[in-house]
Amino acid sequence: MKNKKLFLLLCLAVHFVNAQKKQPFLWGVATAAYQVDGNYQVDGKGESKWDFLTNKVGITQFTIGEKQTGNVAINMYDRTQYLKDIQLMKELGVNAYRMSLDWSRIIPDGVGAVNEKALAHYDLLFDDLLAAGIEPLVTIYHFDYPAVLLQKGGWGNPEMENWYYNYASVVINRFGKKIKNFITFNEPYIEFFLVENMLNAQNNKLPEKEYYMSQMQKAHRQLIANARVIKLYHDLKLKGQIGIVLNVNPAAPWDEKKVADQKAADFQDVLINGLFLDPLYKGKYPKMALDSLAKYNPTFKPSTEDMAFIGANKPDFLGINFYAPAIVKGEDSAMSLKWLDNNPDEVKSNVGPVRPEYLYKMLMRLKNDYGNPQVIITENGTGFVSEDVKINGKINDPLRTDYIKRHVEWALKAKKEGVNLFGYTVWSGWDNFEWVSGYTKRLGLIYVDFATQERTPKQSFYEYQKIIKENRSF
Repeated sequence: MKNKKLFLLLCLAVHFVNAQKKQPFLWGVATAAYQVDGNYQVDGKGESKWDFLTNKVGITQFTIGEKQTGNVAINMYDRTQYLKDIQLMKELGVNAYRMSLDWSRIIPDGVGAVNEKALAHYDLLFDDLLAAGIEPLVTIYHFDYPAVLLQKGGWGNPEMENWYYNYASVVINRFGKKIKNFITFNEPYIEFFLVENMLNAQNNKLPEKEYYMSQMQKAHRQLIANARVIKLYHDLKLKGQIGIVLNVNPAAPWDEKKVADQKAADFQDVLINGLFLDPLYKGKYPKMALDSLAKYNPTFKPSTEDMAFIGANKPDFLGINFYAPAIVKGEDSAMSLKWLDNNPDEVKSNVGPVRPEYLYKMLMRLKNDYGNPQVIITENGTGFVSEDVKINGKINDPLRTDYIKRHVEWALKAKKEGVNLFGYTVWSGWDNFEWVSGYTKRLGLIYVDFATQERTPKQSFYEYQKIIKENRSF
């Protein structure tokens, strides 16, 4: 009898310890450095790729007809400002903040001397967040890098993999004991197959399909760099975890009754989703993608060793950015961006057709087809041109509010059905500089007056606050 009691007490103790170790469900908001920081020449920061594109190329002129930059953005590098924003996060009730580091602040020349002022800034920012009960989810690389490396070819240069590894090593060695969740890269598909094609930065004269597939070597280098940094993190035996973020756009046919639409959707799905999920979790590229690469980019021949290395160094978790499915027509080439314009919704959002059930479908797909990895939704949100108008000091955004509410419902349904989901993060906490859209698209829960930097929580802010309170136990 005595032994039985001891056994039961031991079981209870183990259960208690495990319960203590279990990470609470993360409810958060997200930003990226270039989009919010501003202060682009402060504390020894070097010129970044996006500093160059916005200031010298004037890239937004070609998309919105006006030159706009992130030079000021929403001033979140400034501590006086970000402390106010941390208070807004506390009011919202989040316990996580996804943010990114600026490589051009930390190593202004891309390689070589490290800028201690930048490291000290991030150290203090992390301490301020942690003191407020907010866990930083730190993205090491979110589209941007030092302009000097862009002049050397960026990811088109085989050395970029080493330059990134060096930078990530500095970050992990400095902050690895303080930060529990690192992210190596944000959305390689978007960086190479979408933005590179939209901007055609190299003014390449290749035919459309050849140019599209020419980006594959850059994406492959990023996957190798991802695996190298994951291995480094694990070799250091740090107590947190490290993952990667992919955009997921499950493809759907414009007309389910049309065979051509379904066939085109299947191929588009492989090029957006399978092209990155398969190597990360299966150690190989999808055959359909390799067949097209053999035709349009025959020089791309990933080695057996490369694929084995990627497969052997899986991320501890997968961050997914979900906004909308890719709705595809049979006449659209999968190696184009035409799917971005396909939106049958009567009231169109800034991010594509509103289909929250496709978030559920993707989460279940990760569970059933990719071994049910740990997943966190690192971006989810939207905007509607008609909504973000301040009237009598208030911003009512019922469509965004409904979007967030329904996406959370579908995400939690997937979790209840066994998906290994440990967090949900809204893009974005604040209106900010939205890359090639500049300041013309507002996706924040908090309205920002870009002239005065005044913040005003929107209706969706208070709805998300309510959602968090109701689901804190997750």
